[in-house]
Amino acid sequence: MPRICFILVAGLDQQLAVAGAELFAGFAHRGTLAPVTPAVTCTMQATLTTGQTPAEHGIICNGLYTHDMADLHPLLDDDSFPEFRRQISFWEQSNKLLQTPRFWSGKSLRTAMLFWQQSMPDAADIVLTPKPEHTPDGKTVASCFSHPRDLYQRLTAGLGAFPLHQYWGPLASLPSSQWIINAAMDIWRHDPVDLQLVYVPHLDYNLQRLGPDHPAVAKDATDVANLLAPLVQMVRQDGGIPIIAGDYAMNAVSRSVFPNRALRDAGLLQTRTDEDGKLLIDFAASRAVAMVDHQIAFIYCAADAVSAAERILQSLDGIGKLAVSAEARAQLGLNTPRAGQIIALSDSNAWFAHDWWHNDAEKPRWQFSVDIHRKPGYDPRELFFDPVRKCIAQDTALVKGSHGVVAAAPEKQPVLLSDAPLPAGHTPATAVAGWLAGLL
Repeated sequence: MPRICFILVAGLDQQLAVAGAELFAGFAHRGTLAPVTPAVTCTMQATLTTGQTPAEHGIICNGLYTHDMADLHPLLDDDSFPEFRRQISFWEQSNKLLQTPRFWSGKSLRTAMLFWQQSMPDAADIVLTPKPEHTPDGKTVASCFSHPRDLYQRLTAGLGAFPLHQYWGPLASLPSSQWIINAAMDIWRHDPVDLQLVYVPHLDYNLQRLGPDHPAVAKDATDVANLLAPLVQMVRQDGGIPIIAGDYAMNAVSRSVFPNRALRDAGLLQTRTDEDGKLLIDFAASRAVAMVDHQIAFIYCAADAVSAAERILQSLDGIGKLAVSAEARAQLGLNTPRAGQIIALSDSNAWFAHDWWHNDAEKPRWQFSVDIHRKPGYDPRELFFDPVRKCIAQDTALVKGSHGVVAAAPEKQPVLLSDAPLPAGHTPATAVAGWLAGLL
């Protein structure tokens, strides 16, 4: 049985794979991966490892609506900001949040998950994932969770500490991906597994900052290919099968949509003040709240507020599709109670911002910082620093790329590269788990 190293490269589509031609052209088989909706990190990773749709595995996006969801609360990380995590929580890591098993569950396969989501504490024999520590004075200390426990300590002895601030935020850049790949090579060499899953984030940064058509992104693809080459070579020399896949393609965007602001203006979203007099969502009093993630929004409504919320959303510029009926939600693969009462997809050139405020004076302090756990939505503005105000930029117009809506153009489809034969035609994301199981 061959060993497999499956490398998931954020945002690697057919067009960008050409930019890294020397490495990417060296694979015997090249195909197209068809993402699920929404094409976002956690959802795609859960689909690739379970073979199920989001409605089945339950990871509907990078976040979860957790207000009044008592069954989810024991699975949340209460180490930081528990009050906020029990309303809407992004980037939760518990493997138990998945409602279906990974494809290797119950099989005699030794596996490793490196920087894949929902992997804690023991979704695989080896787990390595960021787990920063938040101090009482608001500082963030870079660290990683590892299983076995001493793995991260061993890696830091040779690689240094994981560069968390270059993994996300205004400083996000190549060194974080370099560290991950170096760790993958160390683990491949010293901790042999049948299947090693590796996540490489670097392309994601400038794809969002500059947009998918910016010349700098082609250089990023070349840089990633150069980083990956030693790992791919190592796998091949050991008789293993290297596989490289993209999880989604980035869409160029030029506008943002603010569903929570519209719901607030209509009286459906209610606010309360924090200790500084800034406006937070009052979840208990609200009739409708939107959880947004890139190009998808899930709206959680009281039963008698669904029609009103639907009318409000229909009036917003930048909304491409609304799914309210069970049939419409099922067509998206998202007919699950976790997805709320209304699902909204943006136009391909728009994205959803979580803001409900009308001006900066209403915003709590955490809105001006990198704070992935208190914001009730994914905020790509965290990639930009405002040098004048010395805080995270607030202008949504800075964002030039987003994803979640699956584009139809062939060059805007994720790539799938393998030394082993691929399934015929376009490979649905739901078919990858079965294909990998067959290879193993």
